[in-house]
Amino acid sequence: MQSHRSIRPTRSAARRGGAALVAAGAAAALLAGCSAGSSGSGVSGMDGTTVKMGTWIGGQSDQDQWSAYVDAGEAADPSVSVTFSGPPIGDFYTKLPTVIRGRDAPCIVTLQNGQVDPYVAGLEPLADLAEAAGVDFDDYNSAMIQQLSVDGEVYAIPYDAAPQVVYYNKELFAAAGVPDPALDWTSDDFLAAAKATTKDGVWGFALGQGITPVTSLMSANGENYVSDDSVADLENADLVKRFQWYVDLAAEQGVAKPLEASGGSFPDIDAFSTGQAAMSMNGLWDLPHEQEVLGEDVVGVATVPSDDGNSRGYVGGTGFAITKTCGDKAAAFSAIKAITSAEAMQSVATSRATVVARPDSLDAWAEAIGSEQTAAVVKQLLDNSFATPTPAKLSQLNTLMTQYESDAFSGKASAQEVLQQVASGLSQ
Repeated sequence: MQSHRSIRPTRSAARRGGAALVAAGAAAALLAGCSAGSSGSGVSGMDGTTVKMGTWIGGQSDQDQWSAYVDAGEAADPSVSVTFSGPPIGDFYTKLPTVIRGRDAPCIVTLQNGQVDPYVAGLEPLADLAEAAGVDFDDYNSAMIQQLSVDGEVYAIPYDAAPQVVYYNKELFAAAGVPDPALDWTSDDFLAAAKATTKDGVWGFALGQGITPVTSLMSANGENYVSDDSVADLENADLVKRFQWYVDLAAEQGVAKPLEASGGSFPDIDAFSTGQAAMSMNGLWDLPHEQEVLGEDVVGVATVPSDDGNSRGYVGGTGFAITKTCGDKAAAFSAIKAITSAEAMQSVATSRATVVARPDSLDAWAEAIGSEQTAAVVKQLLDNSFATPTPAKLSQLNTLMTQYESDAFSGKASAQEVLQQVASGLSQ
């Protein structure tokens, strides 16, 4: 177990572990002993007046990130004190059910969108605490609030709201004579760019695993396959169409390397980061990593293409939740209020160039990022975000999708048949 406090915030490469958001949501596992030791105060989840927070810490970037949030929150409200500890994200979610039921459970846990429902029995609804503390959920990105809710109850306050974007290699685009994508580029424009840049051992696009890339395409086109009660309709005609289009990028268009069963956890990130692909699609959290590897002047950011050129944003992120076992829920919520306040969010947006979950703090992020193009892309996607309900069993859905989707790319099954296999697995 690792435990950390107040490492000064620095802007460093984005954590690869964050990609587990959805692309590897199934593989993500839990908090191994993130609350080591009994609380000195005798109050569960507290150490005296200090709130204990359980999260993932896979390296220096994670340490810096959480220190940045905690330090900013404590500066916004000096009465707040928070410590944090936890394992890498690969161990976090597997052990969370045990941790949040234990007598030494932390008061606060961090949860990505799509990861609230599996643990909701151990979490405290936040509406009453928010009302008592004068916190308005409308101050936060509406798509994230929806994705951190279950059955209409908000269980976590978001701290970031990063839309899915298309990354492109400006040098490869220029070498192929392809202009930078416009804000209103279409699916046809995307395909033309992918074809032009597929040459000399470089693919035009790097395919990512799981359901997220397909649902990102759906969201960009204003489509949804999940009901209001979180049931995934895997026979949805739009889902089948977008998945088949995605498969055909490799199978028919020849602009992407087909996904393989043993292709690794993040084949898209690996291919783009090493210059083997001209484009990839991922969350904006990956931008610092790509800039560090390829260079800030090389990495471009574009909207996820849509058929009509009016791309809607698929937004993902993480929030702070309170455990039911927390002995001082008011103190825990005060900490969350401080960490997610406008003052704290502006500080983090500036120090770490994080796309924060408060619209009133986005100007600080836009100034810190130093790219008018990237800021314009993100503004469009957030202003036009499409709040898709998070399906129940998202982790299992991603696992099954990753398991079976290679059959579509190899020609063993159609996109529709793969989705039928996934549906069958979910029903068991």
